[in-house]
Amino acid sequence: MSTKTYQTLVERVKRQIGSPGAQSKQCVEIKRQPDDAAEDWAQLLSDLGTVENVTMIPLDDTAEHVRLRWNPEESMA
Repeated sequence: MSTKTYQTLVERVKRQIGSPGAQSKQCVEIKRQPDDAAEDWAQLLSDLGTVENVTMIPLDDTAEHVRLRWNPEESMA
């Protein structure tokens, strides 16, 4: 795993999560891009799986298209 490519992937997903549309719906779909290394993507999903109040819903058989849902009210409790 390259730290640089992983960081680029994390930043892209953070931007998607932070977008106004995602914030208002508390939901975003993320997709592995052709230039995302498989191990970087697997690490990202593993890291997201450790975040409280975040639910990951695979939208395909390979988990390369995933819906993230979160509940900020629960995380504030």
